[in-house]
Amino acid sequence: MIVQLLQSGLSGKEMVLHLLCMLFAITISFSFHEFMHARVAVWLGDDTPAHMGRVTLNPVAHLDPMGTLLILVAGFGWGKPVLYNPNNLKKFKSARLMNTMVHLAGVTGNFIVALIASLIGGIIYGLCMKYDHVVLTTLYLVTLYTVSFSLMLLAFNLLPIPPLDGFHVLEELLPYKVRSSAGYMKFQRYAPMALWVLFLLGTFSRLPILSMIIEVVEFPFSLVCGLVETLSYQLISLLV
Repeated sequence: MIVQLLQSGLSGKEMVLHLLCMLFAITISFSFHEFMHARVAVWLGDDTPAHMGRVTLNPVAHLDPMGTLLILVAGFGWGKPVLYNPNNLKKFKSARLMNTMVHLAGVTGNFIVALIASLIGGIIYGLCMKYDHVVLTTLYLVTLYTVSFSLMLLAFNLLPIPPLDGFHVLEELLPYKVRSSAGYMKFQRYAPMALWVLFLLGTFSRLPILSMIIEVVEFPFSLVCGLVETLSYQLISLLV
């Protein structure tokens, strides 16, 4: 992201503005993702996230330095994982259902953020067409980055690779015998290296495999957000 910004041909002031908008979008995306994990776990009966101070939108509680740096440099990253105790989830009978709900809470939160930002973005874009003002232009830029980062975080976390949410959702479908086996434990230990392999391949071979996979996963969600922005733009255009 930063590399692309440096190569964009923007002036120094414009790059600073874009960087600030990026940081705001990253903060919102990560904070709401982890907040949703924590909030759903607490709602289902486990107070562990609350005791650890994770049921908050305060970014200090959720941002991971390395994950944040990577999203700025490479276009993908992560926040501090929310810890919870599955044994404390008591709201429903199915333990697998509740664990799946916790794992999907973060990406659901990202989709909600992206939808809201798309809705607001369409309205602001409509106002920009009628009122050419720097404040409106800046706010629209914020919505664009918020949609972009939220959908990126959603798509990245849906990848079926440990320790991402997508893997844990698939994990709930496996028999308990498989999940407790020594081979499975070994797989969990070494599988995360696949993320770094894909990242390094994209960095040094100029074959952005990881980015391409993320874009494919992101595509249907992006279509929905694009539709929401278009509809809100058309509506505000009729009103102003």
